[in-house]
Amino acid sequence: MKYSPETVVWETTFKCNVNCIHCGSDCTSVEKDNQLTTAECIEIIEDLADIGAKTVILSGGEPLMREDIGVLASMIKRFGMEVAFISNGFRIDEDIAKMLHAIKPIAYGLSIDAADPYLHDYIRGRKHVFEHVENAIMLLHKYNVVPSVVTTVHKLNYDQLPKIRDFLIKNCVRYWQIQYGDYIGRMSKDTMITEAQFLEIAKFILKTRKDYAKYFDTVSGADVFGYLGNIGEKVQGPWWGCHAGMQTIGISSDGTIRGCLSLQLDQYKEGNTHERSLKEIWNDKNSFAYNRRFDCSMLTGHCKDCIYASVCKGGCIRAASVNGGRCNPYCLYKLERDGFSNEEQARTDFSREEIFNIYNPIRPLPEEYLNSAE
Repeated sequence: MKYSPETVVWETTFKCNVNCIHCGSDCTSVEKDNQLTTAECIEIIEDLADIGAKTVILSGGEPLMREDIGVLASMIKRFGMEVAFISNGFRIDEDIAKMLHAIKPIAYGLSIDAADPYLHDYIRGRKHVFEHVENAIMLLHKYNVVPSVVTTVHKLNYDQLPKIRDFLIKNCVRYWQIQYGDYIGRMSKDTMITEAQFLEIAKFILKTRKDYAKYFDTVSGADVFGYLGNIGEKVQGPWWGCHAGMQTIGISSDGTIRGCLSLQLDQYKEGNTHERSLKEIWNDKNSFAYNRRFDCSMLTGHCKDCIYASVCKGGCIRAASVNGGRCNPYCLYKLERDGFSNEEQARTDFSREEIFNIYNPIRPLPEEYLNSAE
């Protein structure tokens, strides 16, 4: 069977100008060794066109840290593919906005993790990030570039979702992706949402779609919210298993190829473009075997005995980067069938003292949080 990636997510640089508390790639202000050169990137773009890629999402790190990002985006368009971005928005100014207007990406994704500026800045690890992202939205609108927003949820910003929704409505942002953070990279396991919070976020997504439909074109839970059963199908829509290595591909800044960039374990590395071309890796019959040659014996945990096993295939398998198995622990059908795993997982509200004890040892919380009322 011949596969073509509908979506390519490309970590164009490991370098970043913020320091997010939940960064799955653990990006820093220093570039990785062996970062792909402009010429090597263009070879990859040619290969992507050859294997039938449709949309290339340029991310990082912070993609605007690459001086040649405009060249790469323009080359992607020249080869007949659509281009989009995921960014923290800090570097967007008039000149960048004009460049984006010329490139015409299908969307420019901005990360917003809180509507309270001090809290967003705390999560992002740099002051004035919220101020910059708010200005970025204004500039994108001004130059007719479609802004979208990605929110990564953990315990600290769980209750920020209604405030973020209102902020997006106020700023005419019509595309919103809500996802939860996994404890890979810099994120601590203690900061992950509970099963009960996961369920409530799913309900929030459905309610926002219904009650605020005139303000949003899309409110999605990405691939991490689903999967089957009553509420899972409402949130996710049709789900036929993970697309990594079949309809999606991830490219790291050093040329490492994965089916999805969230699959961080070494077993999910399919090769490196410094050694083999992307086209050769993609077309290798042995590549991406975990999906291309899937069978139910690969499933673990509650997934192996599930009635949807052969269809769902364990849900979004980025959880494999966390627990090493082929079973997503956050599944709406599992909660529908079995309820919460334990008393701790049944909690949605955490006191300010509990949040302080979780987060302050990781990164001291700002005075605004400490002094604000419950």
